[in-house]
Amino acid sequence: MAEHVVDRPSFDEYVVARGGDLLRTAWLLVGDDAAALRLVRAALNRARPQWSQLAEHGAGSYDTDLRRFLVQAHLRRRRPGSRADPEGEGPTTAQHGPADVAERTRALRLEPLDALTRVQRVVVVLVLFDGLSQGQVADLLDEHVGSVRRHLASALALLHDRFGHDERGVRGMLESLAPSDPPVDLLLLPEVASAPRWRGLRGWVFAVAALGVAVLVVGLVPRQPAGDARPAPGPPPALVPTALSCDGSSGSPGVPRPVVPPLSAHFAAALVCAETDSASVWSGALPPGAPVTDSVALDSLTPSPRGSGASCPDLLHGPAYRLLLLGRDGSTTTWANEDLACDGWPALAQFYVASAEQAARTSPPSAGFLGCPSTLDDPVDPSGVGPGLRKGTVLVEATACLHPLAQVRPRAIPKFHPVRGNVLGTPELAELNADLARSGSRRARRGACVEGAWRYVIRARTDSGRLVELSSVCGREFAVDGHARDLWPVSADTTSMLRALLAAN
Repeated sequence: MAEHVVDRPSFDEYVVARGGDLLRTAWLLVGDDAAALRLVRAALNRARPQWSQLAEHGAGSYDTDLRRFLVQAHLRRRRPGSRADPEGEGPTTAQHGPADVAERTRALRLEPLDALTRVQRVVVVLVLFDGLSQGQVADLLDEHVGSVRRHLASALALLHDRFGHDERGVRGMLESLAPSDPPVDLLLLPEVASAPRWRGLRGWVFAVAALGVAVLVVGLVPRQPAGDARPAPGPPPALVPTALSCDGSSGSPGVPRPVVPPLSAHFAAALVCAETDSASVWSGALPPGAPVTDSVALDSLTPSPRGSGASCPDLLHGPAYRLLLLGRDGSTTTWANEDLACDGWPALAQFYVASAEQAARTSPPSAGFLGCPSTLDDPVDPSGVGPGLRKGTVLVEATACLHPLAQVRPRAIPKFHPVRGNVLGTPELAELNADLARSGSRRARRGACVEGAWRYVIRARTDSGRLVELSSVCGREFAVDGHARDLWPVSADTTSMLRALLAAN
């Protein structure tokens, strides 16, 4: 009965939530933007007519079916100027000398994958990038586990002997090659004339794509039953005056001053504008072009003046960005990053997190599958008092989320990461339920987790209808419903599964 209690995600909702991950996998299989887009669209076109039947297989089992469709479409795909060859005897693409430096560089980076047979490449990507077990891959390929094991061993031996990559090196190579957050909007269009270039995007293209995916993914939040209700987010903030824009003149930066919290009592919006001239030390993609306007997101910012706060490691020093603050009275304040604590890098990390969480917080609720709401205002109970999670509890539906965390002492120049979310399929739910069969949550004085750059959140519904939220900063032990001393330890396999599913580096 529990299978029918929760509404299934619509086809479009699923594409928004998981399309980016399908595109990342497809890109590694084919090594080309346009071909990857065609491959994913072929799998989605096959799934669309039978979506209602696929949804009845069980909560979140759509991932398995979509991966199967994707792999089958790839193995049937003809290479230009060659016969269809599912076994792919030899490189998967024929290289005839790229016409320009960019294409030549791309070909060199893809050379290790191109050296594999088509089936070997599928096995390597699914096992080492998507985190599937050899048994799951065997099921997708309709082969014996022994065959998958031989494909993987042969591929790793070739990559080691010819290119010097061990298994860890192959994982790193796959992660570096895959596009970070490919846009999914084209997957929802009826026809696509051509695919955009995902790699090397800068400026507004990166900002619109990343924030757009984050807004749509985290907006899929279910209607809550009475006992599990969480306050609904308020209406989206009013549009910020155009005066707060990186395109306009912000004037000379002033001397930063300490701001008495909360920040939202003094300012209505904040915006980071990167400097990209020859004197700038800025590196990487440009920051999101949308200002932070939500009050809770604003209050998470603490732009401390230079010389205050904790010391930081040596990072690049010099002009990188301007922080623009729109006052409640309509005035604009501009601060230079060099005048902020630790050259402004902690403030930039906080701005990136606030931007990502603002998208989660201001998204309207949905009757779809369990989503990824903002964690900025989640209450934390240090006493650990709560119902806990009993041994033997069964989860019937779950969504895993990855929320970026701001680092007080950044070890590298911060990067923008949207909130990521993935529906857990049948194999992933089975992994969680196996851990629950072994043990439930326990009372502890303090956890063993050391806070990193991410917060893992699992929102799940049990077979009794209870909605439970599990959170962790390391992925090894999860606080139950915000109770910091009510911890549920999970197995190493579950931790690895979550890291692979959410692509946490």
